[in-house]
Amino acid sequence: MKRDKRPFLIAITGGIASGKTAVSKWFEQKGFVVFSADKIGHQALQNETIITAVTAIFGISILVENQINRKVLGKMVFADFTKLQKLNEIIHPFIFNEMQKIIDDCKEEYLVFEVPLLFENGLEKCFDLTINIFSKKSLRIERLKKRDNLSEKEILGKMETQLPDYLKIEKADVSVENNSTLDKIYGMLEKIYEYLPRFSKKKIKRMTEKK
Repeated sequence: MKRDKRPFLIAITGGIASGKTAVSKWFEQKGFVVFSADKIGHQALQNETIITAVTAIFGISILVENQINRKVLGKMVFADFTKLQKLNEIIHPFIFNEMQKIIDDCKEEYLVFEVPLLFENGLEKCFDLTINIFSKKSLRIERLKKRDNLSEKEILGKMETQLPDYLKIEKADVSVENNSTLDKIYGMLEKIYEYLPRFSKKKIKRMTEKK
């Protein structure tokens, strides 16, 4: 596919439990093609080469029937930033390559990706429009306790691996607050949707050359 024919690329990002998935679903309901970087990461952990590389570092205790148990691995890496970095070094190239393949094959006018660690990985350089979703920390903690049955210590450990909200707000093209009802956030998304035709494509980098 020729570069000048690529889709307009939209990234949805935000801190953990900020409401990214609800926003992604809203875009899907509007008819947009939406992909999740996290789901691509889950596919990466089913790749035999990656399973071998990850097991070599973290040991066979992460395996269940020769497949990586994401919950066990997650507890391991979110308790140790060095281990998290090592895991990311293994799986991120796979994720970025898969995302670029999706872009190259896409025939749609718009393409949306939900990318939790957009700014942490410098991927904002690869999108035409970045939409950051943010919520109060206390609200996100309560959501995570209900959703994932995590302790506050585990939740704070995950939050510490991400950029603080104020930096994401500074970096994003658009930021949307999600401290109230879904109807309120949907109303704000409608305004972005109406404004979309006015946005122009940027001179962006490919996922594999983001640096």
